[in-house]
Amino acid sequence: MQATIYDTPDHELLRDQVARFLAREVEPYATAWEESGMVPRDVLRRMGQAGLLGIAFEGEYGGADADALTNLVFAEALSQSTFAGFIITVLVHTDMAGPHLHHAGTPAQKAKYLPRVTAGELITAVGISEPGAGSDVAGMRTTARRDGDEWLINGTKMFITNGVHGDLYFVAAKTGSARHDMSMFIVEKGTPGFTVGRALHKTGWLSSDTAELVFDNVRIPAGNLLGEEGKGFYSVMKNFQTERIALGAMAIGHCTQALKITLDHVRQR
Repeated sequence: MQATIYDTPDHELLRDQVARFLAREVEPYATAWEESGMVPRDVLRRMGQAGLLGIAFEGEYGGADADALTNLVFAEALSQSTFAGFIITVLVHTDMAGPHLHHAGTPAQKAKYLPRVTAGELITAVGISEPGAGSDVAGMRTTARRDGDEWLINGTKMFITNGVHGDLYFVAAKTGSARHDMSMFIVEKGTPGFTVGRALHKTGWLSSDTAELVFDNVRIPAGNLLGEEGKGFYSVMKNFQTERIALGAMAIGHCTQALKITLDHVRQR
């Protein structure tokens, strides 16, 4: 039965696919992930093999070419899990970090990275928040300076989901003196000068790794500029809309599952 007039049979098939994946691959094992502080990489790869890590991305790079509503159906269905750390690990990859590459990447950048992103071979994170700048993106202090055929990045990012175990980071940095003058960059794990300063310990979402990232004279190729120079602020603001909607779908999924658990409890006590 369709939940709304906007639902389609394909949406119901997607909900069922996600529910079966959660029951088989997540719920029986995720307590251990809470203790280890991460979602195992092989689980994310199996999500990729099932076509669940690129719902809205281009088909030529392994995505499903689906519309925004289908992507939200996925986020809501995923959020029926009782382990929010697992959920946010995935949604940061699919709806908060990955879309920066999807929206602003050049054909060469997409061809290099997106197939491995949708396959779960490269896990993504987005570096925007800093010790003194969260939603106030324009207040960031991380800088990037052009030096010949390279960019030189210096600064610190804080509270970065997937920061410890990620592979590919989309990093915002100031590239000029104007308040909104910033750009986005692709930084691969292992780049000299780029380190995880520390893993951050939380009171919840324990299987979601969260980290401080340090950039100390990090040199990346000029071709790792993501989108237009000086337009990063607008890219971040655009992607914030996608993020907020995905988090709304996550909240609805949580509420639905909490109601089911509550009803089961009161009927059996």
